[in-house]
Amino acid sequence: METVTVSISNELEEGLNSVVSKFGFENKQDFIIAATRDKILELKKQIFFEVSNEVAIGLKKHEVKEQEILEGFEKTRE
Repeated sequence: METVTVSISNELEEGLNSVVSKFGFENKQDFIIAATRDKILELKKQIFFEVSNEVAIGLKKHEVKEQEILEGFEKTRE
């Protein structure tokens, strides 16, 4: 595991301290790991939805119907 050093402003430090104690984190590091993991998941979801929208636009542009897609999936099952 790589070690990363982060500088946090005094204002942010106060907020961090209150959140860590209020929500039962063992320490600041545990909170930062959890917050980072949650943010990465949020950004991955955002990418998924952006790509999904691009695919939907492409399908609509080429006038691909939902029934055609479903039939295509059914054919791959056979």
